[in-house]
Amino acid sequence: MKRTYTLPEANRVLRLVRAIAAEMVERRNAKRILAREREELEAAITPEGLRGELAELDARIWEHDEGVARCHKELEQLGMTVLRTNPLTVHIPGESRSGTVVFCWQEGEGAVCFGHPLGEEEDRRRPLRLRAKGA
Repeated sequence: MKRTYTLPEANRVLRLVRAIAAEMVERRNAKRILAREREELEAAITPEGLRGELAELDARIWEHDEGVARCHKELEQLGMTVLRTNPLTVHIPGESRSGTVVFCWQEGEGAVCFGHPLGEEEDRRRPLRLRAKGA
């Protein structure tokens, strides 16, 4: 879905984005713990039950991968993209009085306060110094 948001709209939809982001962060952290467990089991020299444990860990890691993929899809359906997962950074296509912009939100932020001019999404985030249309 191709959509652009004004700054007030981006901040209103942020509640949903934060809920999706919370799930992504939770799954990212759980997956990291499981992957560490898996590495420790592989390094252990105790073969009894090892294959079953590894298979169980692989299944749980896969569940988290699938959950993160669903979260990505939910954000994409809102017209947004995930720039990176650690820290989770979401780009929100936007419109301002000065033209097309990309609002940039990171996990833990309470509002959309950063952005990029269109085409500079890979550059460092900049504090917003613009006013939303109609403001």
